[in-house]
Amino acid sequence: FGQSIQKIIRRQGVNGCTYGDPRGFAPLRATIAQILASQGLQTSPERILITTGSQQAIMLAAQLLLRPGDVVVTENPTYSGALDIFRSMDVSPIGIGLDHDGMQVDRLEDLLRQHHPKLLYTIPNFQNPTGVCLSTQRRRQVLELAERYNVPVLEDDYVGDLRYEGCAQPALKALDRNGMVIYISTFSKMLMPDLRIGFLVADGPVYDSLLKRKCLNDLATSNLLQRSLDDYLSVGRYQAHLRRSCRIYRKRRDVMLKAIAEHLPDSIRLLPPKGGFYIWLRLPSGIALDELFRRSCRQGVGYALGDQSAVDGQLPEPYLRLNFVYQPEEEIEEGVRRLGQVLKSFT
Repeated sequence: FGQSIQKIIRRQGVNGCTYGDPRGFAPLRATIAQILASQGLQTSPERILITTGSQQAIMLAAQLLLRPGDVVVTENPTYSGALDIFRSMDVSPIGIGLDHDGMQVDRLEDLLRQHHPKLLYTIPNFQNPTGVCLSTQRRRQVLELAERYNVPVLEDDYVGDLRYEGCAQPALKALDRNGMVIYISTFSKMLMPDLRIGFLVADGPVYDSLLKRKCLNDLATSNLLQRSLDDYLSVGRYQAHLRRSCRIYRKRRDVMLKAIAEHLPDSIRLLPPKGGFYIWLRLPSGIALDELFRRSCRQGVGYALGDQSAVDGQLPEPYLRLNFVYQPEEEIEEGVRRLGQVLKSFT
């Protein structure tokens, strides 16, 4: 990627560093459309808007669709960054539970009828923080209910292509026939966190309104980074990088699962993820998470507390979210071993 940046600067000079099209660099949007088509989502470059990371995409959609006092339905737990956006706008998030097949859609209609939400926010693939995937049948049910109750859907597909086993399921947007879904994704997770390039896919007037808000927000995403990313993607490096990443991350996931089985108490509960970044651990009841976190930090072990992802700030059981992609295997094993020692100090 560094070579791509150098190439753009060398070939484009100042032109590669000027303000770009607010919609995004046209060749990059065309490349993204091709990538999405290879994943079963047919769209056109004209329906793709480049954003400064997926966080901006969530913000733009929220600014368009929500007003203070509105209700948004989300999975519970869910991505804390989205909850922060909703709360900053004085919007009330209402949570719906999850099981091994994702959102418990059998409860969704009652929530839609009772609360009249203005938005449904969902992470159907390798949900953050739980790692579960929404089944294909439930995806169709979600769309059917969204259409029946006229509730827009914000589909956050932040790591949908990081699948280590099993078959990919269609994006909600791929099943969407009436423009109910705004689809968002990002390159930050796949390539590097500081590469603040995400994108969204939307239709008609919704796209136009999101574009206006994008212009007001930051005029345009970095032209240099977009051109460099397009160069990187266009030469086929992305697919090779994806295959390599999946191979490495799957091995790291397996190392963490093995270490958990060896070093953590038998009372720990988890569902092995088939992709993504995270392992979601349910701890024995009664453990004080704040004290556990302090002791873990003293041992050099970091993780996310489950309550940070709770819609109302607290989950009924103690949970931890462990990330297995950023550390090498030996550090993963050592980190889990230290966490096990800390947990033993509570017994």
